[in-house]
Amino acid sequence: MKKLFPIVLLLLLITSCGGKKQIKEDRFLILSGKITNFRKSKIKITNDYGFEKEIRFNRKKKTFKDTLRKLDPGHYTIEIGKRKVKIYLDSLKNLNENINIVVNAKRKTVDPVFTGSNANINNFLIEREKKSKLLLGDVRKLFKLKEDQFLSKMDKFKSELIDLAETSNLPTDYLTKEKNNIHYEFALGIKNYQPAHRILFGDDNFVVSDNFPKDVYESIDLNASQDYLFSKSYRDIIKKHIDDTINANRPNDAPFDFELAYLKTVNSEFNNPIIKNHLLFDFSYRYISIVDDLNEFYNSYKSFSTNEANNKKIDLLYDKLKLTAKGQPSPIFENIENYDGSKTSLTDITGKGKYVYIDIWATWCSFCKREIPLLKRFEQQFHDKNIEFVSISVDKASDKNKWKKTIVDREMGGIQLFSGKTQDEFQFTKDYLVKALPRFILIDPDGNIVSPNAPRPSDGDKLITLIEDLIDDTENSI
Repeated sequence: MKKLFPIVLLLLLITSCGGKKQIKEDRFLILSGKITNFRKSKIKITNDYGFEKEIRFNRKKKTFKDTLRKLDPGHYTIEIGKRKVKIYLDSLKNLNENINIVVNAKRKTVDPVFTGSNANINNFLIEREKKSKLLLGDVRKLFKLKEDQFLSKMDKFKSELIDLAETSNLPTDYLTKEKNNIHYEFALGIKNYQPAHRILFGDDNFVVSDNFPKDVYESIDLNASQDYLFSKSYRDIIKKHIDDTINANRPNDAPFDFELAYLKTVNSEFNNPIIKNHLLFDFSYRYISIVDDLNEFYNSYKSFSTNEANNKKIDLLYDKLKLTAKGQPSPIFENIENYDGSKTSLTDITGKGKYVYIDIWATWCSFCKREIPLLKRFEQQFHDKNIEFVSISVDKASDKNKWKKTIVDREMGGIQLFSGKTQDEFQFTKDYLVKALPRFILIDPDGNIVSPNAPRPSDGDKLITLIEDLIDDTENSI
């Protein structure tokens, strides 16, 4: 992810040379803390821009300490087991400052305590979250309110959060951005009211009154880079605008490529280079491995993006994905555990005159489990045809019993294999750049790739047509 701003500017006097003092700039932030009721050995820090770092936790002393370098200033999340704590990381003012936090990992009613740099901001974030929940309550109940009641509650939410921000001794620059952020959160609620109200009451004809303040949302500038970097609500508004634009231009009956439409929409709707390049890169990095036409998607991305650092990362993905494009020999797996107790390799399955439809799944994946009944139906429909159905679990080794129980409980058929590794560790899924589950792969009888991202069972006719055409072509050639 592109580094837009340094998190700290720390000037260190290093040496004297030729009678002149040389100054070295070192960018770092010291983050430390104490955590009670926590038994794991690591905590994690993440943000919305792909940053992720694990920090060692000393279980004996109940403390952690780490030096974080080259971070963008902004909002992060500290993941302490199941507890997530929001934190703002910004510049240190001198050598003696750092950020310290005291957290109870299990008792969420006990607030984290911040000291050090930006303590005011981080303590404000705690109070802000509590006040937001108090003012808005349950989301379903909020959007079920009548229009005047909803607007009254949203007005109170906005005014009280602004009052809280103004009385929290926040830095001037942060206060300005936070006021904008509150406005965006308010505007997002305004935008979502009509569709949410329709869903909750099952009334597709519900329309807000002429006095409803739609202009609050519609007047938002969609090219404000500072707000994009600071405000999640602003980024959510951007994403909603993209979705709305794509849906408005979506053809009714013609084939539709959503991923390609997304790139084209971002290119046409945004002129701010920071926003445009981040949107293009973030989407492409996530979805390039599952697009229908790799070359067209890649060429479109390259024609729209002007960030060279981002482009090099996408180039690397593209070069790797070309190795698993249609017609290429499939990567293989070898000697992984079969439910029947044997060891199975891909070459044991291919080369027998049958296509191989592979389901990459895990027991923790709810979307994977939704596909299982439909996959069983396909297995029954094509059980006497030249296609083999293979399911590969990417559960951790410690979840083997859970895998076996799921197979029994759900009466799963086909060939059931257990990798004992996650998709980020298992070489076969690494070769296919599997980033999300479930993932389906179709391989021909010679071991060549038919589709690196085959239709899911839930795609219905799309998968049936693909399999029937392949089977018919094979039978006609015999």
